Amino acid sequence: MLALCALFFATLAVLMKGRKAISDARAAGGEIRINLILSVLGQLAVAPLITLFVLGLIEVLKTHGLHLAPPRLWDMIGQWPTLFLAILAGDFIGYWRHRVQHTKWLWPAHAIHHSDTRLNWLSLERMHPIDQFGSALDTVLLSALGFPFWALAGNVFVRHYYGYFIHADVPWTFGKANLVLNSPAMHRWHHARDVEGSGHNFATVFSMWDRMFGTYHQPGPCAGPLGVREDMGRGAVGQYLHPLKVWARAMRPAADRQSADQTAA
Repeated sequence: MLALCALFFATLAVLMKGRKAISDARAAGGEIRINLILSVLGQLAVAPLITLFVLGLIEVLKTHGLHLAPPRLWDMIGQWPTLFLAILAGDFIGYWRHRVQHTKWLWPAHAIHHSDTRLNWLSLERMHPIDQFGSALDTVLLSALGFPFWALAGNVFVRHYYGYFIHADVPWTFGKANLVLNSPAMHRWHHARDVEGSGHNFATVFSMWDRMFGTYHQPGPCAGPLGVREDMGRGAVGQYLHPLKVWARAMRPAADRQSADQTAA
């Protein structure tokens, strides 16, 4: 699927930008390399642990009957409405989880995802394991609402691949459809650095959540600088270690932090 996505988005880039797509890809080569490394590490080492974690919690909910809606409800309304409601609820949960990831203590891990200065579809793979575990809780909460397992899988599939799309390097705003759906231009404002709008646009699929809760921002395509100002260290290892260093420093006594800052200066 990753290879198919690469083919799709490479074709899209060529159609949109022509020869410039090649020069842009070369300029982004270093960051794409980091994204690929983190993607492979995530799929081989982190994803199996997350799968066991999620399945374990879902089994606990099932064993103790901790489901809000009874299974017969989904039989009554049908598969397609059930899938739509799962995606809608998943995006609502994901919206608030994403906002929490932007708070003081979770930001050092989430900043990894924002450190890509040349945003493209593969930027979605630039995630710290702590961020990945946090995102997995979306599925657990959907299970607590009572959605069947196949609807949970459908929500993950749709929102994951739509996440690739909104990270794509295209200036699309969707026009009036943007009243409901998130667009690549809208999400690019979320990744903007030090500009108005960078603390907005937290939803993945439905822009209406940002509109409802006052975090919507899209004056047009975003052409400003992207990324973060924090020093993330070097390469994929530096990305993984960054939040651990920030949290370790934050837990030191104030006097030790001041002494370390003076030594570094």
